[in-house]
Amino acid sequence: MKKQLLAMAVIAAASSAVQAEQFWADNSVSVLYGSDYKVDGPFNGDLQDDTFALTTYTLEHVSGHSWGGLFYFMDRHVGEDGFTATYSEFSPKVTLKSFEGGLVKNVNAAFTLESSSGGFDNYLYGVGADLNIPGMNFASATVFYALNDNTADDYQLTLTYGWSAGAFNIDGYIDYSTQVEADGNRGGSKANLHFNPQITYDLAPVIGKTFSKVKVGIEYSYWGNKYGIEGVDQNVVSALLKVHL
Repeated sequence: MKKQLLAMAVIAAASSAVQAEQFWADNSVSVLYGSDYKVDGPFNGDLQDDTFALTTYTLEHVSGHSWGGLFYFMDRHVGEDGFTATYSEFSPKVTLKSFEGGLVKNVNAAFTLESSSGGFDNYLYGVGADLNIPGMNFASATVFYALNDNTADDYQLTLTYGWSAGAFNIDGYIDYSTQVEADGNRGGSKANLHFNPQITYDLAPVIGKTFSKVKVGIEYSYWGNKYGIEGVDQNVVSALLKVHL
């Protein structure tokens, strides 16, 4: 019942955009390739040591509205020996209170629907803040409670950040999920930390203005106890091409 109510809240928050003003929006497509990913490949008997090559195609949308904001992405993973998977997140946030000056810009009610072709849907809800940090393009901090399909419910802290200097850009997120014990038919999960910055350079001014931005660079992924699996630590640098439409 809790998941159904939360899903309705997410849909209601998103549908309010129909009646509201959109301030800005950004849409992008990207291709990512790396060769040291953990878990996301054919299982060979050793989750801790096996690594896999993986290509990820991503569609991404982010926008600001009079009611708050929306972030959405869908990943299509293509890996070794026919491995494929699809993962998406749909994340509206509703502004509860805005402030002039100071560290906190907005306080938001935040929601996320995580969906996977692996057969799970997780529903997250919580409260967060958009932050005013000098020199940063954006920054936020959000605490979620996660209603999980396959593992016991847990808490998640999400930090996002973005900084740029001319055509050079660094942005990304940090997720920290708490440890939980098994609950009925759902398994336990170890505390895990995912640090995932993208470091890029915009080539659009050099190659022309067909697209608003054409970024090339790298994505770094450190994921300690990936997916909450003890001892599975991912540490990978991937090549990245990202085109903003």
